[in-house]
Amino acid sequence: MDMDTLMPKLSEDARPYAERISEVFDAPFARYLGLEIESASLDEVVCTMKMQPFMLNSMGRMHGGVIYSLIDHTFAIISNMTRDGTGQSIEVKYYRPGNSDLRCVAKPINLSRSLGIFDVRVYSTEGKLIASAVCTGFVIRRTE
Repeated sequence: MDMDTLMPKLSEDARPYAERISEVFDAPFARYLGLEIESASLDEVVCTMKMQPFMLNSMGRMHGGVIYSLIDHTFAIISNMTRDGTGQSIEVKYYRPGNSDLRCVAKPINLSRSLGIFDVRVYSTEGKLIASAVCTGFVIRRTE
């Protein structure tokens, strides 16, 4: 995502991390899924994704793996905003099928020197809770 598009979506506290956010956002798989950043701050990242025909399961609903991918990538954006990390575990609970575009909200629960734990929730366009997750990531350092 170019900086002119990204910057209006960032709160003041997230703007120093715009390059890092853009780098994580631009992952090829997330781009393929059509994931978009709605807003980002140190306390909350909101991403959206439009339902597309290739995302449907055999029942004509959004595949659980697509919902998981939205959770995982929103988690990646918030957890890598200020430091480098990698996912350690994600526990997902599904409450109802996804039948529309989705909105995903990630917020930190606890941040320590070695772990980041985040609450991530996925909502339908009607605001109904589709899935929730507790995502844990290890803090790592770049080896560049």
